[in-house]
Amino acid sequence: MNDATAPIGTMATEAMDLLIKAVEQTPPESWDQPSNLEGWSVRDLVGHATGSAAKIVTLVEDGEVWGGPSEPADWVCDAPAARLHELAARLRDALPADLGAPRASPEGEVPLHRALTYPVSDLALHSWDVHRCQGRLVELPGDMLAFCRRLVESVPEDMLRRPGGFGPAQSAPADSTPTARLMAHLGRSVNGQA
Repeated sequence: MNDATAPIGTMATEAMDLLIKAVEQTPPESWDQPSNLEGWSVRDLVGHATGSAAKIVTLVEDGEVWGGPSEPADWVCDAPAARLHELAARLRDALPADLGAPRASPEGEVPLHRALTYPVSDLALHSWDVHRCQGRLVELPGDMLAFCRRLVESVPEDMLRRPGGFGPAQSAPADSTPTARLMAHLGRSVNGQA
């Protein structure tokens, strides 16, 4: 993936804001309903995404990052929007001008801008999922959509579909939006209501 094509600091704050907006629009009675991701409630989905948000902040602050995706149970809390606002404030305070500093990643030590790529995309994609759980189909902003699409296109198909990754591609109606087409490619149902 060409890291220079998107200002990752901007993408990180934008993705955090997208998730906050999705969470704030989720009514309390929806938290324990099933999400659009098999086996996860809306609360589990938000817990996982909150873990990705925490990973972004930890990377930016040069803290110790755990390997692998975050587990929902590690991040489920009674006030997810408040926790996300706290993480967003920390991100804005800690975001350096130089995003080339080395950071640990699953690929070994890489520049910060590269280490942020996966968790930033995770936030954006899961903000869509949170909306979808509530029957809302939203469009990711053009820059964020392009950022996520570039990442998805850079991952070999066998890695993309590995266990714990994305499910089989789903069909999308011919008149689907660009975001819906990407989400269908990532195994999400975009037909009909959630």
